[in-house]
Amino acid sequence: MLRSALFIPCANPKAMAKAATLACDALIFDLEDAVGDSERDSALARLAETLAGSFMAKMVLVRIHPQYLGGIHNALAGLRIDGLVIPKVNGVADITGVAHVWPNMPLWAMIETAQGVANLAEIATAGLKGLIAGPNDLRKDLRSRSMKDRADILFALSQIVLHARANDVIVLDGVYNAFRDEAGFSAECEQGRSLGFDGKTLIHPVQIAACEMAFSPSEAELAWARSVVAAFEGSAAGVVSVNGQMVERLHLEQAKVILG
Repeated sequence: MLRSALFIPCANPKAMAKAATLACDALIFDLEDAVGDSERDSALARLAETLAGSFMAKMVLVRIHPQYLGGIHNALAGLRIDGLVIPKVNGVADITGVAHVWPNMPLWAMIETAQGVANLAEIATAGLKGLIAGPNDLRKDLRSRSMKDRADILFALSQIVLHARANDVIVLDGVYNAFRDEAGFSAECEQGRSLGFDGKTLIHPVQIAACEMAFSPSEAELAWARSVVAAFEGSAAGVVSVNGQMVERLHLEQAKVILG
């Protein structure tokens, strides 16, 4: 289960020092937007030093800057990296270029451009580990205005989920910038989960707990799932009754996913 993925700016020594202690599902060390050109060498050296340590997070990812991929590979080869996040993927060529330099490394594509959304059918079949929505850059590229419940980018978000599910890859919702807005963040998490996202990318540690709660099964969902599994146990029936509702075997599959 990958519910929470926290971006860590590699140019920020304080954030980097704290990364090892953060109990989120994944860390995404950011060498792209969070690092200025003058900071790149020091940020990369800091990341190499940090990756030599251990982490509470289950997964460690690195968002690369494609123009500096060779230097990143040279500096980080042999260190613990569970995958690379490729920003602003417009098409399959953006993925194959990274795979050529770093073969056998799990790759994640950030979908944050109009071209990326338009080419999802090809991108999602390129052997990726997952897709990540990038709402900030997507709005910039679409020239849209932020609307209630993300109505301006809802079609794009749904397309990202659809193609991820069609190709059986993990799919993460994008960041929520106003990290002190707890109510707004919780609402967006609930929306993301309802759309079908597995989890969400984060920009601040204070968002971890609420995110993981939102993307974890509730007690009511767990109880329903257990009831469905129990009702079908030892039965060859295609339809059974659970708590006054008719339940099919497709619901049994849903129940098993909820129970993990």
